[in-house]
Amino acid sequence: MPAGILRWEEPAPIKTRTNKEYEPVAAELQKNPHKWAVIAETPDTPEGRRDANRLFNAVKNGYRGFRNDDSGTFQATTRTVTQDGGTKVVLVHVQYVPTR
Repeated sequence: MPAGILRWEEPAPIKTRTNKEYEPVAAELQKNPHKWAVIAETPDTPEGRRDANRLFNAVKNGYRGFRNDDSGTFQATTRTVTQDGGTKVVLVHVQYVPTR
C-alpha cells in the first residue's frame, strides 16, 4: 500500500481580505501620472520600517487599492531621512506610470 492518500475533490475557495484603504490615494496618483508623492511617513523603528515595507509591497503587488493593470502600474520606493531636530523617519514614495 502506498504512503499518502489520493482523494478527488476541488480545493476550498481562497479567502482573501479585500483592503482598499488607499484607493482614494491611488486615484489621486492616477490623476497626476509620473509625479512622485509621499503617501506614508513612519518612525525609523523596527515597527515603522515593517509598516513602510508592508505598504511598499502592497503598492508593488497591487494591493490595498493600488491596482496594477494594462492601463498602468504604481511604482514605490522608500527612503530613510533625518528631519529637522535629528529624528529619522521612513518615507514611502509612490508614482503612477500609465502604459500609454
